Amino acid sequence: MKKLILLPLLFACASAHAVPNIWTMGFWGGYAEYGIQDSDSRVLRIACESGAGDDYDHSASFEVGDKTYQNSDSEYPLTFLLDGKKSVTPPASTGWHGGDNAWNEFTNGMSKARKIDVYLNNKKITTFTPIKSSIDEVAKGMADCKGKLSQ
Repeated sequence: MKKLILLPLLFACASAHAVPNIWTMGFWGGYAEYGIQDSDSRVLRIACESGAGDDYDHSASFEVGDKTYQNSDSEYPLTFLLDGKKSVTPPASTGWHGGDNAWNEFTNGMSKARKIDVYLNNKKITTFTPIKSSIDEVAKGMADCKGKLSQ
């Protein structure tokens, strides 16, 4: 009986300590969620709505400790510099022309970036350097996560 109780705890602990700089992907509640973690356990999550319903949208969040940061459609604390060349800022919603274009640029860039600098309120917080195999096998699927107007 004790083994059955401890087994779920082991899985919960193992997932909290993921290997840094490897993209992961899973499905839950109508979303495909992509995630990457750095060596200090800061996590970037990109949730692609894939069946949750018309009232739901994609999202991007960055977790530092017990705090989660997301952009709104009027405030953009999160910005990402991809491969030292292209700055992208994910919107909170994609049901409008500007948001749709920004989201598509964000997911297309993230799907192939080898270096991702994360800025929070214009201050560099961390850099993700995903391994090539996780880009090729996992992250490339983000390119299919199109804004609502582009679907």
